Amino acid sequence: MIVIEIIFWAGLGLIFWTYFGYYILLKLLSFILIESNHKQKSFPDVSIIVTAHNEEKRIADKIINTLSLDYPPEKVQLIIVSDGSTDRTVEIASGYCGRGVELLVIPGRHGKHYGQGEALKIARNDIVVLSDATTFLDPDSLKNLVGNFVDPKIGCVSGLDKVPGTNNGLSGEGAYVGYEMKLRDLESRVGSLVGASGSFYAVRKSLTKQWHPNMSNDFYLPIIARMKGFRTILDNSAIGTYSILEDQDREFQRKVRTVVHGIDVLFHFKAILNPFKYGFFSIQVFSHKLMRWLVPFALFIIFAANIPLSVNNEYYYGALACQSFLYLLTLLAFVVKPLQNNRVIKIPYFFVMANHSILIAWIDFIKGERYITWARTER
Repeated sequence: MIVIEIIFWAGLGLIFWTYFGYYILLKLLSFILIESNHKQKSFPDVSIIVTAHNEEKRIADKIINTLSLDYPPEKVQLIIVSDGSTDRTVEIASGYCGRGVELLVIPGRHGKHYGQGEALKIARNDIVVLSDATTFLDPDSLKNLVGNFVDPKIGCVSGLDKVPGTNNGLSGEGAYVGYEMKLRDLESRVGSLVGASGSFYAVRKSLTKQWHPNMSNDFYLPIIARMKGFRTILDNSAIGTYSILEDQDREFQRKVRTVVHGIDVLFHFKAILNPFKYGFFSIQVFSHKLMRWLVPFALFIIFAANIPLSVNNEYYYGALACQSFLYLLTLLAFVVKPLQNNRVIKIPYFFVMANHSILIAWIDFIKGERYITWARTER
C-alpha cells in the first residue's frame, strides 16, 4: 500500500509542479534574477510574413491592419503568402500590391510553416515578423516588438496574446491564455521564453537558417536561439488579438494539433533537456512543456491509485469522490452544452477537456500523425 501511496502523491506532485510549483519558482526567481533588456525606440527595416489559406473574409482587414501600424512604411516589407487558397484570397490580396504588399502564391497545400519558409527566401531584412491572418495588432505593437532587438542578446521577441471576452462557454480558454501570458512574462524576466506566440512574434533572420517546414517554429526557434546564446523575451506592449474558435469541436482539434506539433519539436530537439549543457532553460522546457503533456497520465495514475487507497480511509475516499464528481460533471457538461456556460463548471470543464486533447495528441503522435496541413476554421 505504501508503494501505491507514493505513486498517488508522485502524480499529484507532478500536477502541482506543472500548474503551481513552476509558477511559484519563477515568481521567486523574478525577485533575484532579473535579466536586463536594453529596449530602445528604433525603427529597423522589418519583413512581415502573413500566411493565409482561404482567408477571403479577413485578408483585406489583416492587410489594412498591418499597413496602418505606427511604423515608417518605407521600412516594412509585407509578404502575404497564399498556401493553396481556392477562394478569393489571392484576388483580394493582389489588389494591395501597389501599396507595398508582396504576394507569394504557393499552389497546392503545403502548410503554414512551409509557406513561411518560402517567404523567408524573399525576405530582405534582418528582422522578420511572423503573424497569422486571424490576428490583429494594436497600432504600437510592431514598433514595441522590434525595439527590443537593439539588445544584441535578444534572438526572438514574442507578442502578447489577447482574447476578447466571450459568453459562449469558452472563457476557460481565456483564463488559460491569461495564465500562460503571466507565466511567459516571468520566464522572460528571469531568462528566456520556452515558446513564442505563433500568432505574432519576431525573430532575427540569422536564426531561421535551420528551417523545418513541417515543425512549429514558435517553439523550435526559441530553442535554437537559446542553443546559440540568444534570449527569447515577451513584450507585453506588443499586443495581438485573436478570437477563440466558436466551434468547440474544432477548438479541440486545434489543441490536439498544437500539442502534436510541440511533442514533435521536443523529440527533435531533445538535447535541450540536458541541464548540464543548457542550465535553467532545460528545467523550463521540462516544466513548461513536457510535464504539462504528462498531466493526463498523472490524472489517470492518481485516479487508479486512489481506488485501493480509499478503502477504510476517509481522506482518500474524499479525494476519490472529488475526482469522480469532477469527471462526471465534465461528462454532463459535454452532453448538456448549456452547462458549459456555468461560471462554476467552465474552468474544471476546460481543464479536463484540455488534458483530454493532450492524451489524443499523444495517440496521434505515436500513430505518426503530424498535421502538416489542416482545414481552416472560422473564428
